[in-house]
Amino acid sequence: MVKLLPHAQRYIEPVVAVAFFLFWAFAEVGRHQILPGFLRSALPWWAALLGVALAIAVARIWPMVAMAVCTAVVIGQLLVPAGAFSSTDWPISFGYLVVIVGVSASIRDRWRPLSFAFALGLAVAVAGLLISGPRLDWYGPFGDTNGNVGTIVVNRVILFAVAILLAVGAWLLGFFGRAWQQKLHSDALLAKTTDELHSAEVDLLVSQERDRIAQDVHDIMAHSLSVIIAQADGARFVAPARPEAVAESLENIAASARTSLTEVRMLIQTLVADPVGHSTPTVDDIDELVDRMRTAGLDVQLEEFGEREHLTGTQQLAVYRIVQESLTNALKHAGAEPSARISLDWRGQGLSIAVSSSGTATERPQQTTTSRGLYGMHERARLAGGWLTAGEDDEVPGGYVVAAFIPTAPLEQAS
Repeated sequence: MVKLLPHAQRYIEPVVAVAFFLFWAFAEVGRHQILPGFLRSALPWWAALLGVALAIAVARIWPMVAMAVCTAVVIGQLLVPAGAFSSTDWPISFGYLVVIVGVSASIRDRWRPLSFAFALGLAVAVAGLLISGPRLDWYGPFGDTNGNVGTIVVNRVILFAVAILLAVGAWLLGFFGRAWQQKLHSDALLAKTTDELHSAEVDLLVSQERDRIAQDVHDIMAHSLSVIIAQADGARFVAPARPEAVAESLENIAASARTSLTEVRMLIQTLVADPVGHSTPTVDDIDELVDRMRTAGLDVQLEEFGEREHLTGTQQLAVYRIVQESLTNALKHAGAEPSARISLDWRGQGLSIAVSSSGTATERPQQTTTSRGLYGMHERARLAGGWLTAGEDDEVPGGYVVAAFIPTAPLEQAS
């Protein structure tokens, strides 16, 4: 039923118009009979009644047509007095107020001044019809012909004023009615838009969380698998000459696998307990990371300058992942005899990170900002309030440099 109401509203005026016409037709049928002998005198009145009912029916659907019909009816009544409303049927004129309300509520904004002028003109014309000609006898004080001219003039002025006030009131009723409907429509649209924005925000948060999970899984698995592959390849090559080295390589492989498994478990736990991010690993774990990379065959040197400053959990995770991804890329892409140099400089307004890698002069696979590892480093640095750049080292054949900065001072002070 609720869904049918907006469609049913368009039939309100036609139903009112039919009821209006039938009521006055039955009320005045004895005085205005449509018979051949009375056709000449009754037809204008019936035409006027039908015109008012028609204007009521189309007031909201076609407001310009309604105004034209009412104008034609009033002009016809002025030209043909037999069509004017008299002592018993003058309340038909209140139908014009219904038309004014419908026209004001539905006409376009650019035609609204015309609808107001129509309301004023219609009020003046109807008041003029009511006090004109031989119909003064039914108005009581308006038809006083005992010589009190002042009373007649005053009463006629009052009649015109009342007619104009009613017309203006009807026009304002339609105007504010439409404004209220527009407000309800705007509120409904705003509520719908708010719901859509909320849904979009939820989708964005879910997408960001998925991206974070994918990035963490990439960093963990890419690092551990690179170490495992390097250890396995090394064990395979040295097995014929040094069988005792296989056991050491297998221990390193098992350690790397256990470490990555632990990190993945911690990541899964944070998805339930702390969806914003996890607290480990930190900057203190970089030494252990360097040891693992050395066992995997990467010659790593770590240098640290200055005293360590406070970093948030997100910033420490960003530092660790940036160093981890840089070393992993060095192990995978630097070629034979890979080496890397890590510099952590705490002097200044933040932590400056530089990871340079080199190896034999082999062609390094092209990495772009859209690749998962490099994109992840950029995003981690950005979310930590800093920046990151990466590119080939022109001074070292086959070299690659990753430089990043993570601020330790409050962001509002750094800006």
